[in-house]
Amino acid sequence: MKKIAILLENGFEEIEAIIPIDVLRRLDFDIVLAGKNIKITGAHNINIDADCLIDELNADNLDAIILPGGLPGSTNLRDNPKVISLVSEMHKAGKLVSAICAAPIALQKADIMKNKKCTGYPMPMLKDALKDADYTAERVETDGNIITAKGPGASFEFAVAIASYLGKKPQAHTLMKNMFQKI
Repeated sequence: MKKIAILLENGFEEIEAIIPIDVLRRLDFDIVLAGKNIKITGAHNINIDADCLIDELNADNLDAIILPGGLPGSTNLRDNPKVISLVSEMHKAGKLVSAICAAPIALQKADIMKNKKCTGYPMPMLKDALKDADYTAERVETDGNIITAKGPGASFEFAVAIASYLGKKPQAHTLMKNMFQKI
């Protein structure tokens, strides 16, 4: 079973964390919620309990990481040296690194975005931070082992892109068909 860590800092965008957690668990991925602290508060005051601390994660034991966006969650991820180290280690090992909304700023700080196609929330802070990347403004973008997504409205597509990259494309599409069927 592939193991995915979702990195959470105070101020994370709840939809961008919860939808991937739900979708990927339904697809039988091993999801670990990791925070700077065990108790984390989202941007809209929804509280989450992490399974472990970000400092306890080891890239050798993971297949993928997900960085939800939101503010100040994204800036908190960007400013956490362990997050930047983990992003860099995962990328160097060829493992999946994914970020949504404003969280690609942490990927930029880890210096893995040069000449990479990416997307994210269309705000000046993000576009300025991703000056070395090829910002496409697509809803979801995959370039090598990096997946980025635009924002909360792209959370389902983001989760499907992650599942597909990790080998469960048919199952992810069946799940989406079942979740969004007309009644």
